[in-house]
Formats: sequence, C-alpha cells, structure tokens
Amino acid sequence: MRYFTTDTHFGHPLVTVLRGFTTFDPTHSRYEEVLRAHDRKTAEDWAKEETFGAGLTFRQVADTDAHDKAIVDHINTLVGPDDELWILGDIGFRTSLTHLKNCLRALNCKHLHGVIGNHDDWWLEDRPALNLFESLEPHDTVKIEGLGTVNLSHYPYREDLAYSWPDDVAKFSGKALPFDGRRLLYGHTHQLSPDGARPEALNVGIDTALTAVEMYAR
Repeated sequence: MRYFTTDTHFGHPLVTVLRGFTTFDPTHSRYEEVLRAHDRKTAEDWAKEETFGAGLTFRQVADTDAHDKAIVDHINTLVGPDDELWILGDIGFRTSLTHLKNCLRALNCKHLHGVIGNHDDWWLEDRPALNLFESLEPHDTVKIEGLGTVNLSHYPYREDLAYSWPDDVAKFSGKALPFDGRRLLYGHTHQLSPDGARPEALNVGIDTALTAVEMYAR
C-alpha cells in the first residue's frame, strides 16, 4: 500500500510544544483538556502561554523525544516494511543530522519517498540522509487508482497560498505548483484545509487530524 503524510518536524521544539509534548505537561492531560473543551488553536495558545509565562523557551520545555517517538510509533502501526511511505516535506528542523536520520531509520518501511519542504534545506547535502529515500524531489507525482495522476508538494497550489501563512505568497510563489486541474496532496499549513482551498487539494499534514495522544499518518 501507499501512505502519505507530511510535517513530521522531527526534533523541532516549537512544533513539539504546539502539539502538546512538553515537560510541564508530561502526560498531555492538561493539553488534551483544553483541546477537547475548545479547539487546536486554543490548545496551542495555552502551550505558548505556559512556556513564555514561565520565562522559558520552546527548547527548554519541548519533549521532542516523546513527540518524535509518537509519530514514528504510530506510522509503524499502519505502514508495513513492503509499503510505500511519502513524507511531503518539513521532515525535521532545529535538530541534529544524527537525530533526523535515527528517526527516519526507525520507520518500519523499506520504500521511503519524500518531497522537500521549506524547513528541509539544512540537511539536503548529507549523503547518508539522502540515501534513506528512494526518491526526494521538490515536487513529484503518483498514479492513484480512480484518481489518475496526483501532484505531490509540500505547499498548497500557488493560487491558494493566500489562505496559508500571511507571508507565503511572497516567500513561496516560486516554489508552489500552479493549479493544473489535477488532484494535489500537500501539507505546510499545520491546520485543516483552510477555507478557500480548492476541492482538488487535500492537506495530509499531521496536524489535520492529530491530538497529542492520537497520532497517525494519512
């Protein structure tokens, strides 16, 4: 089978904290309480307030080991050794090459593919890391039964960047694909497919469906 996910952000303190993996809430119970009572944005804001209110940084409170293990473990419950796993960018950030490669090697999948996200440039010169992928391109395509050729990118279609982060149009218009009528699998936005994104595009990012204790690849 073929699986798709994106924005694993292995080792990235900021994303780790926003996903509820913190030293001040090691069981995730307080994060989950806020998340269930309100929404993801409120839970993220609570984690930020707990961090900055204590005069701390994301790196000081992030439990990146727990975050990364949760992602790896849940992917491994779904993806078998002979399956194909695509990670559509932002694979790891603000961590070491050794840690990034250890996370990728822990994935129980012999057929790992990727596309390059805006936070991936720092490790792309490392040959051992590149060798872990069967393919790694700025964009790619796959054929899916019933859908035909599907585009794969880290970014939404170029015409939809305005519905993403505030400065994405200026920063990523040259990297995002223009709409060509095909279906698109993408990530980058760290949220449910934003209002205004075209129906041909599907956000397969981890944050579209995760809680701190329910991580899975889509």
